[in-house]
Amino acid sequence: LPHRNRPPRPPRLPENGAARRDAHRCRAGTTVLGALADPAVVERYQSKIITVPGNSCRWWSGSISGRGHGRFWVGAGRVVIAHRFAFALEYGLDALAHAQVLGHRCDNPLCQRIDPQHVVVSSAGENRREWAIRRALAGSPVGDPRGSRERAQVMRDLLRRDPQLVADELLRLRIRHGEQLALW
Repeated sequence: LPHRNRPPRPPRLPENGAARRDAHRCRAGTTVLGALADPAVVERYQSKIITVPGNSCRWWSGSISGRGHGRFWVGAGRVVIAHRFAFALEYGLDALAHAQVLGHRCDNPLCQRIDPQHVVVSSAGENRREWAIRRALAGSPVGDPRGSRERAQVMRDLLRRDPQLVADELLRLRIRHGEQLALW
């Protein structure tokens, strides 16, 4: 039963399957396609992205999902995973509809940079295999004992205070846990 004082959760954009094709339509009349074409929505999305000194990721400073990914409200009652919105901005809604999974090669679920070293089209199996390999590497963010959501919340909160605090935390973690080696 929902808590009396909490509003109902907005629906999520499906990550895969036939339902994803219907996800372009929203209850309140706002569509993802409409959001992509609305300069005010795009500007609001971009205002939540912050760069961190010495890091090539584009960090999300907004709301976070249960898995540590950014959440972005495109309109009344409609939320999407932020890096999926970034992908649609870069390649279009049709390309997003065909992207089963978007994997974070940088292992930063808050990253919004769409390029081969950061967020790429993947599959559930490939994404899981890469995660399992990198989780065992010294210094890998996916091996963080806090888990992806808590780590993302800590980093996002530091980011909101001062991006340099994130850079300092990343350095502290590298010193403590070692440097992650590139796989590709």
